[in-house]
Amino acid sequence: MIVTAALVWYDEHPKDLRACVRGVAQIADRIVAVDGAYVRYPNAKISSPPEQAKAIQSAAKRAGLECVIHVPEKLWAGQIEKRSFALAEASKGTDWIAIVDTDWIIHADREAARAELEGYLDDDDVDVVSAPLYTPTRKGATFATNWHRDVAGASEFMPHLIRPLPDLHVETRHWWYSAEKHGRRVWLWHGTENTHIPLLPWYPIKAEYEIEHRFLMRDEEHILAGRAFCNDREIVLAETGQEDDVYGLPPPDFDFKTIPY
Repeated sequence: MIVTAALVWYDEHPKDLRACVRGVAQIADRIVAVDGAYVRYPNAKISSPPEQAKAIQSAAKRAGLECVIHVPEKLWAGQIEKRSFALAEASKGTDWIAIVDTDWIIHADREAARAELEGYLDDDDVDVVSAPLYTPTRKGATFATNWHRDVAGASEFMPHLIRPLPDLHVETRHWWYSAEKHGRRVWLWHGTENTHIPLLPWYPIKAEYEIEHRFLMRDEEHILAGRAFCNDREIVLAETGQEDDVYGLPPPDFDFKTIPY
């Protein structure tokens, strides 16, 4: 059985990237890491400083993980395009994909968690395994969005381990995952909309497993950049019905003050 982590990153502290990769080693055999900023992101550059990719590679090597780094040649249109690319690359030659963000650290009983996933390989009903995401709070923390404020100090199960189903990609919003199963379109994760398309059930992981969501531990500069990006993303969504940059949109006027949902 092969488990591949799909990681997207841009301009993160090398120590945080190393911590993320060490966590990935608690469940995965390999990691596909995709670099690059979005067109509509403050001070966007095509790629991160090279020491960040080196941090991922060196941490993966020490952890015994196969590592594939993708550095783009242009800015990404947005999270939908970048995350879809990461999923497509991670789908190659794997049995499971672990969705990972750079501010996540996985703490798990690797042997038990992998045995559980292996037991699902022949079960056609199990395509999405959820895991608890815990967001530690920090006194005086700055919040990028009200969602980050709402989840601070709380734990909730989120889709985390998914099968590499055909045509797996992200659409409309950065957390709406869809694919083909038995010739029909299905959702692996979405909001309250699009209920005419079936949502696959989530199976909570039984093994000892927790994802530590360390967004509030980031420095103020990163958090405020995320806030400005999310404010602009909401404007794009209202204008176009999806989150990525499209031809004809005016350039962003970044709002670093308003806290969006």
